[in-house]
Amino acid sequence: MQHLTKKAGLGVLDSIMSFMGGEPLSLKIHTPSKGEIRAITEDGTFGSVRPSDLFLKIYVNIMRSQEDSSSNSDLGPKAGALGWVPLTIISTVPDIADHYYDMIIEARSEIMIFSNFWKHSYAAQRIGDALKILSKAVGERSGLPIIVKIMFDRGSIKHLLQPRAQVTEDEWISLGLPSSQDIPNIDLEVVNYHNFPIGTFHSKFMVIDKKVAVLNSCNIQDNSNLEMMCQFEGPIVDEIWDHAVSTWGLNMDSKRPSLNRSSNGTLIYPDAISVAPVDFASFCDPPPRQIIDSVTKVLNRSISNPPLPDITGDDILDTPFHSHTRSSANNLPMVLAPRAPYSSFGNTSLNTPQNAAWLSAIHFSKSKVFIQTPDLNAPPVIAALLEAIRRGVEVTMVLCLGYNDLGEMLPTQGGHNEWVVAHMMKQLNEEEKGRLNICWYVGRDMLKPVHASKHFRTCHIKLMIVDERIGIQGSGNQDTQSWFHSQEINIVIDSEEVCRQWMEQLTTNQNSLSCGRGSEVDGIWRDGFGNQAPGYWS
Repeated sequence: MQHLTKKAGLGVLDSIMSFMGGEPLSLKIHTPSKGEIRAITEDGTFGSVRPSDLFLKIYVNIMRSQEDSSSNSDLGPKAGALGWVPLTIISTVPDIADHYYDMIIEARSEIMIFSNFWKHSYAAQRIGDALKILSKAVGERSGLPIIVKIMFDRGSIKHLLQPRAQVTEDEWISLGLPSSQDIPNIDLEVVNYHNFPIGTFHSKFMVIDKKVAVLNSCNIQDNSNLEMMCQFEGPIVDEIWDHAVSTWGLNMDSKRPSLNRSSNGTLIYPDAISVAPVDFASFCDPPPRQIIDSVTKVLNRSISNPPLPDITGDDILDTPFHSHTRSSANNLPMVLAPRAPYSSFGNTSLNTPQNAAWLSAIHFSKSKVFIQTPDLNAPPVIAALLEAIRRGVEVTMVLCLGYNDLGEMLPTQGGHNEWVVAHMMKQLNEEEKGRLNICWYVGRDMLKPVHASKHFRTCHIKLMIVDERIGIQGSGNQDTQSWFHSQEINIVIDSEEVCRQWMEQLTTNQNSLSCGRGSEVDGIWRDGFGNQAPGYWS
């Protein structure tokens, strides 16, 4: 066994976690033997595909985390599978909502949608409109009603008694969903899910017909965020669907005949129903945005009265904004890396598939770690990154300036990004500082970061890429809440091609790496006059 140990000098972060009590900051990282690696490659999980050694090491640690999880909710065992990522969207919520619309109207049997926030918004309206069109299409073909399950987390006094509370039709109408009258051929059920007091449901994903799934960073709401959505197909979708059913739990009240569900109330995919197959990869993508004005229009779709961008009228033909990127890579080794909710105060749920994936990926990295996250303050990841830097790994992080600062500064949460970054820099010598690249999110039409308190250009993407071949994408932030309490879903992917495409798309859809570099001394962004970006009190 090897350990990611606490480093001397973490100071206040150590004090915070000691105050929280419970499991220590170290998580045992297991280095698999050659025999363990050989057994995995021969057991048929990934067919004839030979995953990389790095992926297999992460996979073993994810599997081991399930054997001794201290989380107080069971989402069922996870296993690896092959799959592919035919589409990645890096854009604002409306672009992702439009793709949701395209997929929903093609559904033939079942839709399950999960989100943290759900507010009346363009995205909610788009989903509602899609359900109306789908219902009409089902009626015209005299098909069976489509099962639609929607789950979100909106604080309710009902959560004092139970985590899953049924949402009334009047409430879901107020959130932008259609009435039962408007969707007679849709069997809709909506659940409000939260493990009181702090076991937030933070996952954001959708599964359609047990054939296609999407994992996204965004919720169903309007905001100023740049977001990321990945579409998954192939055997991995079965794993995502199993996770969706486990998340829904036993509170299922559908009008679908009992022969289409198991004895414990969970959904069963109706293989016996004869339906025409849908090619979800055939949808038309919007063209690349090649002029700054068109990029600004995309980034402003959910913003009221936005200020002017820094760049105006600039031709960006050399680096167009690609909101949609297609990939033909298939038969990629993948594994789910979720975490179940932990509702109580205290950090006793470190040992989960999500945390094991992140920590083992960093631990076994040899050259590069890239992270994009709105918030960074979880002590385990900070300790792991510092350890990686000290052994020669280059770490690049893109953070959002001021994102949820007021919440991150609450007791036990770990502090805001600028404080954490400056604290990390203090732990490194001059040579080591050269391997830590801190970048602050800069919109594609801007030349400098904008503080999140301005609600103008923010970023909500959650992504880790290790050694340019392992990608971990999903809903989890690198903050204390996601590491220790929220329910999350992420997928680990083994593909140099997909990771390269993601980095190319990320680089061209933001100016963070070119214009958002933090100081080599303390990681803080300053302009040419030494001024920080205006924030809450300016």
